[in-house]
Amino acid sequence: MPTAEPTRWYSLHIHRYDEQDRLLVDAVVPLLDRLRPDGHFFLRYWKGGHHVRLRLRGPAGLADTAAEALRDYCARHPAGAGFDVAAFRQAQLTMAALEDEQTDDIQPPDTVRAAEYQPEFDKYGGPAGVAAAERFFQVSSDAVLAELPRLVDHPARRLGTAFATMLRSLTAAGHTPADTARFFADYCLLWSPYVFDAFLATWPRLLSAHAPGLSRHAGALLAAAEPGPVGTAVRCALDAADQDVLAAITLAGPGAPPRRRRQVLLTGYLHTHNNRLGLIPQQEALLGYLGHHVLSAHAGLRADPTLMDRLTRHRAARLALA
Repeated sequence: MPTAEPTRWYSLHIHRYDEQDRLLVDAVVPLLDRLRPDGHFFLRYWKGGHHVRLRLRGPAGLADTAAEALRDYCARHPAGAGFDVAAFRQAQLTMAALEDEQTDDIQPPDTVRAAEYQPEFDKYGGPAGVAAAERFFQVSSDAVLAELPRLVDHPARRLGTAFATMLRSLTAAGHTPADTARFFADYCLLWSPYVFDAFLATWPRLLSAHAPGLSRHAGALLAAAEPGPVGTAVRCALDAADQDVLAAITLAGPGAPPRRRRQVLLTGYLHTHNNRLGLIPQQEALLGYLGHHVLSAHAGLRADPTLMDRLTRHRAARLALA
């Protein structure tokens, strides 16, 4: 009786400097439908030039077949010829410093290259935690790929979509509105070093403009208590985080309590989902700022009046080290 061919994870980096959403909708979705890999997910990243990291699990030859199809698509639909390499080279230095990463050679537009898949065991809790995260990543990727056709020509919808998914997921994870307000504040601080001064100055105005609509939307979501596929996947991944998984989350720091380690997991899940949606870190910081104010009101609490001051100090301290 023939034995099943062994499978493993493969990673392809598609350096697409414009129209990444179109690549995902028009090339990656049909490719996944055709190849039916045992596992799949994607991320967006900056190293070596903005690119999509497509991870596929399957037998030998799978990555070569996928790479050929993606190169063919990029050749027929070139994009990013106007990419400013000099400007990005400077930006890459800042990103690398903020994330304790190395820079990489900037690739020509529409380069498709194989890369080693390096699971983040320290962030997700060893092999068992990474396996749970990979299951979440696939659900998240499928949800985003289904949502992107609605967002491609309407980028302003992205923030609202991300807010709804975060609120559903945090509620599914057992957070009360007060817990969620605190999480959003922490999320804002986490991504604040990426915010440009000119954008930060617009936040009070954006809060005044969008808080009423977001508050109504939040009220409807809280009343419905419907987690959706991503919220359900978040809850399942957190349920899989047993004592051994939590102990292996070294990114939380030595001696971190279980609650802090779970927050690292939850933050990682939600950030990667927002990344797939196409949010950049400064937009995630804004999302945290808006979410904190909206959920504080739903919890009957006063929003933290020191949040902007805390953000400014944290941002300055991080940028001083970059």
